[in-house]
Amino acid sequence: MDKVIEEYVQQTPNLQESRFGKGAFTIIRAIERTDVLDPLTDHPNTFGTILSLMRPYLQIMGTQIYVRHSDTEALMGFHTDAGPSLQRIHPHTDSLPLQFKIQFFLTDLSEPDQANFMCVPGSHKRRFPDNRLDKGTYPDGAIQVLAEAGDAVIFPWALWHGVGPNRTERIRKSVTFRYGQMWCRPYDYDRLPVDVLDRMTSRRRRLFGDMGENPHPTDYYKPKDQIEIICSDEWQLFS
Repeated sequence: MDKVIEEYVQQTPNLQESRFGKGAFTIIRAIERTDVLDPLTDHPNTFGTILSLMRPYLQIMGTQIYVRHSDTEALMGFHTDAGPSLQRIHPHTDSLPLQFKIQFFLTDLSEPDQANFMCVPGSHKRRFPDNRLDKGTYPDGAIQVLAEAGDAVIFPWALWHGVGPNRTERIRKSVTFRYGQMWCRPYDYDRLPVDVLDRMTSRRRRLFGDMGENPHPTDYYKPKDQIEIICSDEWQLFS
């Protein structure tokens, strides 16, 4: 990840003027920059949880690397994911969830104020405030998640979340994978390059929307072999 981040910094002018403010930026389409992320797409310690939550007709909608430098103020205000339209759609106990993200932490965040992931537990069931929450404005119940390097958090699109201040001299680095139902629009790509797909297993290719040669448009909603490819040896459980 350090190599990828350094290459991105060298390629990106005016990086300190990013939309997240000084010291915070996101590298999108991360899977195209390195193959070291490939095992995280369906990692055995996390993919089973995603599969049980979303069921097998799912896809990976985006991959990002988050870099958060020292900043005594909050690095990102509280928000929900994927814009104002999805902000008004909430999980229901009788429905499949639309999206989940897995964030893998690459640096130690076992103490507060290290650019920790922040959230309000249970907020995914409530409407987000109509007035935007600016950086440094913390809603009632907000917590800083303490995590060690190698830990991961899984959370739905509707959870109120943000990034707290980084009062250390260390840079916080993490990687996220965004999973959505198959009919959702991918987040940061239209189609992965052929050389990226060629290095992947059949399940990983399918997770990134590859339907093989001459796909029918409806294959992106209900491919006949989806359960077998995504669930591998356990596909009978979903048949």
